[in-house]
Formats: sequence, structure tokens, C-alpha cells
Amino acid sequence: MIQYKGVAKNISSSLVGMVTHNPFALSRSKSIFVSDNSTILSKGFFGHIRAGNNINNSLIPQVTVDKNVLDKLVEGDCILLDKDGMITVVWEKSADMNPLLLTEMCDCRCIMCPQPPKKHDRTLTDICQRILSLVKIDACQTICLTGGEPTLLKQDFLDVLCLIREKHPSSQVMLLTNGKSFSDFEFTKQFVTVRPRNFISCISLHSDVDEAHDLIVGVNNSFYKTIKGIHNLARFREKIEIRVVINRLNAPYLESIATFIYRNFPFVYHYAFMGMEITGLAVDNFNDIWIDPYEYRDQLSKAVNILSRAGTNVSVYNLPLCLLDKKIWGFAAKSISSWKNSYLDICNRCKVKRICSGVFTTSGLHQSNYISPQ
Repeated sequence: MIQYKGVAKNISSSLVGMVTHNPFALSRSKSIFVSDNSTILSKGFFGHIRAGNNINNSLIPQVTVDKNVLDKLVEGDCILLDKDGMITVVWEKSADMNPLLLTEMCDCRCIMCPQPPKKHDRTLTDICQRILSLVKIDACQTICLTGGEPTLLKQDFLDVLCLIREKHPSSQVMLLTNGKSFSDFEFTKQFVTVRPRNFISCISLHSDVDEAHDLIVGVNNSFYKTIKGIHNLARFREKIEIRVVINRLNAPYLESIATFIYRNFPFVYHYAFMGMEITGLAVDNFNDIWIDPYEYRDQLSKAVNILSRAGTNVSVYNLPLCLLDKKIWGFAAKSISSWKNSYLDICNRCKVKRICSGVFTTSGLHQSNYISPQ
């Protein structure tokens, strides 16, 4: 997420509002006014962001920032103001996909998780509901519900689905989940009843062997719950994507994972093999899970071909083309998350940069030694 730091006043709790540079905006009570200077025209706005060294005496919630930040705050984006002066862009009007973090609570502890589990903070869910109540979402935009594990919120999760269905009936919605909650048939039935129309459940499955999957996700019996969850969703003909995040523990077995997937889940809409982001718990477990993607390129190529020959819809995400066998370049897709499509300086000389997914710059210096211009 894009963030800027400023100095806050009159902010006792997090505020969510729409960015406007128009002092005559009609929806003042929902908007955060951005201006060069202090002005009486800020009266009535939900909040005020301005340039300057001093905060004025107005009682309106306000943040002062460096002047160069003002132009970076885009009209129609949704932002969060915190009492510490942090400004976070929580919804980008021009983005193809926007994530909504419903909770950091999770019933797994994946060894490569970029968002380590935490105790649930109800504020996160409230913020997401506020965002959904404010923003206008184009039919081509995707809402990504993520966590933690969003389904653990149970009724609050279902309430969010109802809100999307009411406010944004034409929007595309993606749920990132470990699928374990769907092993409960009654919960699955409730979910299917209230979920928005254009919905896909993206479920993580990291091995074809129960012990290996459970080792990766850090909780015993997770494999069987995930499998049961997938089958329960299939009973309602739900749109499902299965995601395999590749790491040192499962990379040697990608062929067998692909074979297991197409034999057991022929009803799945999409299969995705995903490069690993080295942040969060992945940093803590780096020595156990890191493998240079170049080392498993042959296994990945064979796995993709197994699924492709079976007539399934398969993609490779978050892996640059230079690390892939050229035979599967056609399956490599750019992420709809713009922040994931980043590049190293060496990539500027590459002829295929335009179609390459790039790298996770959040991985810092943990990059492949084989990244090279094509």
C-alpha cells in the first residue's frame, strides 16, 4: 500500500474518506480535502490535508505534509488518516485490483507467509466496510478480500459479502483463503447464499502429500480440511482457483502436485503456480524455504505442461520470464496487483520487460542470481 507521513491534529481514531482537491465538492462529509494552504473552504469536510509547517487552529481532523505529497494524492482515491499522521491509500481509483485486509487472524502459520498472523483487530473490518460504503467500483475492477484468513470472521465476513453484493453488484470479487472454513458444509452453504455474483475463491494448496502441506502451513490436519473445503465448494459449483506457492519444500515435486490436482479437481476454474515473496515469515525461515526459481524451472515447466495437456486453465505468477523455460512463457501472467510488477535496474535493458511480471521488490536483496535481460 502507498503511504505518506505527516503531522496530525484532531485525529483520535482512524478516519477513512475520499480524496478531493475540489473545495466545492458536494460530498464534503465523506471527503478529505487536499489543498496547498489552510483555508476556510475546508469547513465541513471529513478531514483536511495541507502543506505547511504549522497546523492551523481549525477543529477539523487534519494532517500537514510536504508540498510534493499533495500532487500524489489522487482525486477519487480512498485514504486512511491515522492519529500518528500516517496517510495510507486504501483504494486506488485507477487500479485493476484493490486488496481489502479484513483481519490478520489466521488458523495457519505458513512458513513463507508475508503477512504473519496477529490477534484480530475489529478496526480492520470496520475500515473495509467504510471503504466499500464510499468507493465507486468499475465492473472491470477486482475487490480482493484478504487476511490473515477472512473466513474466520464468520458472520462479519458474510456481512462484508452482503455489503459488496448490495453496493457493488457488478464488481469482480476475489477471496484469498486456505479453504479450511469451507470444510464446514453449513458455513459453505451460508457463504454461497450471500456471496456476490462475480466471485472466485483462491485456495492455497502447497503439496499433494498431507504431511508436506501441513508442514508448509504449520498446522496439522490442514490438508484434509482444505481438500474437504474445495469439494464442498464444488458441490455448489463455485468458481475455484488453486494456488501453489513454490518453495524449497515443494519445488522438487511440482510434477506430482500437478498430476494430483488435475486428477482430483477437474472442476477447478484456474490453477496458479506462484513465486515466493521474501518478507514476513519467509525472512525468518529463509534458510529452510529459499530456492532460486532458476533451479526449479524444469520441474515447473513439466507441471504446467501436465495441466495444460489436461485442458485446464493454468498460469504462472510472480516469476520473471528470464527464470522460466521459454516453453511456458505463454503461461506467465502479469499480476493485477500493480505493486507486484516491479523491476530491477538490470531489467531496463530487457526486450521483454513490457510483458514480464517483474519481481517482488518487497523481497529486498533476496533475488535470483539468474535475473538477466532477454
